[in-house]
Amino acid sequence: MPVSTEDYVAITDSLGRYCWLLDHGDEEGWIALWSEEGTLLGSGPAPITGREALRRVPRKFAEYAGRRRHLAGNLFCDYGESQNVIDAKFYNFVSGWSDTGGEASLFAICEATFVRVDSRWLISRNVMRLLGLPRPK
Repeated sequence: MPVSTEDYVAITDSLGRYCWLLDHGDEEGWIALWSEEGTLLGSGPAPITGREALRRVPRKFAEYAGRRRHLAGNLFCDYGESQNVIDAKFYNFVSGWSDTGGEASLFAICEATFVRVDSRWLISRNVMRLLGLPRPK
């Protein structure tokens, strides 16, 4: 069942923050978007579970802070097992930038689960299928 407008806006806001905070190296802000036992799958060979383990994700991007950009789009959401769970599907386009221009880095097909904790929506699971982009010849 599609989600309410209010919940859709909240998930859209959360994904915008996810991208912005990661790109700008805001580790604490990015970690706060996740549930305590949040899990990220697809960014490496093994799942990354729990806020402490998830800290390595923004740290990995720290060297690119201000030059890497994530863009989430084509979002659609449905309620999961209850109206306190949202299943979201979206694309994540990642690009890198410098003073001389930019280039596409990768494209990810994402399926995320958000859970309502108090009045906030937190990411409990994000499964990414990374697709490499062809390099210009």
